[in-house]
Amino acid sequence: MRRRGADRPLPSGVRSAWRRAVEEADLVACCTTARTPLFPGGLVRDRAVVVAVGSHEPDARELDDDLVARSVVVVEARTAALAEAGDLVVPLRAGRITADHLAGNLADLVAGRVAPGPGPAVFKSVGMAWQDLAVASAAYDAWTARGEISGEHERGL
Repeated sequence: MRRRGADRPLPSGVRSAWRRAVEEADLVACCTTARTPLFPGGLVRDRAVVVAVGSHEPDARELDDDLVARSVVVVEARTAALAEAGDLVVPLRAGRITADHLAGNLADLVAGRVAPGPGPAVFKSVGMAWQDLAVASAAYDAWTARGEISGEHERGL
């Protein structure tokens, strides 16, 4: 693994620490603007959950083909994920998975319609406008409840 924008590798102690962390993790959260996979997917153990919410362009990805191919994959919205999520688009183009590899979306998961598999579980998000709106609304409600936004500011929102 190399530091982004650096021309020298990470020190061996750092490499072994992140490698061990990925191998032992129950939950791996990937929240970067990476263009290439962050770690070899084979490091992720079966039954671990990987949440990839950073990269959201067809040619950018945080996860490698191997991890995606052996995982139960859930997305927030199928159409958006198949068009925008490099974590899925790249292995689709390479023939490593098909669109049917997606086990479902968030609604399917919440409704219990996604069956666990023998490998890891992956949730891939490309960021949806409704999520931004929900977070903004919750933040606004919290601020107004604490009196951090006065009535003058409320009229301007």
